[in-house]
Amino acid sequence: MFEHLFINLCVFISFLYFAGIVMRNPRKSPIPSPLLMGIFFGILGLALMNFTIPLNHNSIMDLRHLAIVTAAVYIGWIPALLSAFIITTGRILMFGISTQAVIAAIGMLSIGTICGFMSRLRIGNLNKLQSMNTVSLIIIFVALVKNIGISETLKVYPYHFFTSLVVGFIAYFIAEQIKRSNEQYHLLEQSATKDFLTSLNNVRQFDVSYNEALKHAVERNEKLSLLLIDIDHFKNVNDTFGHHAGDEVLKELGKVLKHQSRSFDIVSRNGGEEFSILLLDCPHSHGMVIAERIRGAVEKHPFFISEEKMIRITISIGVSTFPDTLSQDGEEIFEQADKALYLAKRTGRNKVCDFQMVQAIH
Repeated sequence: MFEHLFINLCVFISFLYFAGIVMRNPRKSPIPSPLLMGIFFGILGLALMNFTIPLNHNSIMDLRHLAIVTAAVYIGWIPALLSAFIITTGRILMFGISTQAVIAAIGMLSIGTICGFMSRLRIGNLNKLQSMNTVSLIIIFVALVKNIGISETLKVYPYHFFTSLVVGFIAYFIAEQIKRSNEQYHLLEQSATKDFLTSLNNVRQFDVSYNEALKHAVERNEKLSLLLIDIDHFKNVNDTFGHHAGDEVLKELGKVLKHQSRSFDIVSRNGGEEFSILLLDCPHSHGMVIAERIRGAVEKHPFFISEEKMIRITISIGVSTFPDTLSQDGEEIFEQADKALYLAKRTGRNKVCDFQMVQAIH
């Protein structure tokens, strides 16, 4: 018995591990996560059903219901129902249709339905898992009584009940560890691409987005406008009100830039007080209009550095557009926008300049 139980645990843990890997990046899968996990846990239930645990010379047990329970706790009602349907269908295909098979099928579908409803309970995962486990075992008890009689059921059921509870605890601790590992992975992934202060793209992600956007613009023969933005006299804010006030200004400016941009534009903090916006499929004239709108919005926006204290800031913006720069391959877009930003700051600040103004001076 213990040898077969160990095999079941290994199968269960292996499936949980691979499920955790899939759920780490669910957007990469062409199949929606709930459906994919429903199929996955359905296959787990079939595997557990295949590795049955002998209790005596004519009685066996398996832990297929725990696949449904785990799916319901950690994914939701859709995979719980789908996995129950897959297990039921597999049971009939493997052993044929009989009175016992019908009773077992009704039991599994009942477990999937009830666990689906219970997945919405606002309780801790351990309590939820073992509550579902207990309800499932009650349904299994009724099914066993119908199939093998009360006397035979009472002989084997205590082992089934105790084993299921123990494996349920083990499944909980393994699943929680995988869940925490995935959460840490997502935090690390976010910190690699997002600015810690403003939650905008950081400079590393800007480089990736810039190269991808430029590539798409070339392939699709589209316009790509780049806005480089710098806060005017930001050092004075830090020197006068402190770095905490400066951080509040940066965070609020990030919100203003997101609000004033289009939903599909890419806003980044490139470092310090410098920001950028990639305006996708945006001609130069429209880019200048957006830049001027942003400049005016920032000039009028109140920046609260404390509950009582409010200050005003201004920004300078440099604009460049592909393919309207001198270089037709797009490599000078950033350089042209940077030169335009420098011109805006050198000629008075709180203004928008573009590459044409730079060319006119030179």
